[in-house]
Amino acid sequence: MSFLKDIFIGRMGWLIFPAVLVVAALLPAVIRGEKFGGISLSPVKIGYSLKLLVVSCLVVFPAAFGGLLLLRFFGMGLPLIPVIEKGSWINWILYQFMYVAVAEEFFFRRYVLGNLLQLETNLSAKYTRLWQWITIVISAAAFALAHVILLENILSVLTFFPALAMGWLFVRTRSLLAPILFHGLANTFYAVTAMILV
Repeated sequence: MSFLKDIFIGRMGWLIFPAVLVVAALLPAVIRGEKFGGISLSPVKIGYSLKLLVVSCLVVFPAAFGGLLLLRFFGMGLPLIPVIEKGSWINWILYQFMYVAVAEEFFFRRYVLGNLLQLETNLSAKYTRLWQWITIVISAAAFALAHVILLENILSVLTFFPALAMGWLFVRTRSLLAPILFHGLANTFYAVTAMILV
């Protein structure tokens, strides 16, 4: 386990892990010669994505803040305390949006959730909405499990909840734009909140 931590979180992990996720998401599509859709930038899609993004932030962030306050109240600590050097906030935020959010959304939403949505089952044919929610939950659970394993902190399982929002955004918009922006905003919101609560 510490070998994985050294590679994916240690010295070069900040660079290697997101790259591995992108390659893992893109490689099967390239091998099969498939088109790999992702971020739709049509004006209508952008407008719709941004509206859903605002609604998601207004619902999820206050709930997350309340949850973090409860963790602190019960003395459980926070899942992760971000280490951001003085004067490097801009670099950290750019890294979260441009690298972490893009890589994790390509893998967990576009690849994992996208492929689950395409599975043809009796359930998916008869109950489309239910099947969508089942796939959102499965991809969110995979996202949370990856965070628990790599961060070696059971409280990282709480990433399941924002992952539900990111999955819902992907299913509703069929684009990675809103999930990527939400992911970057969620990481930034968490970092600011963690620094306030520590």
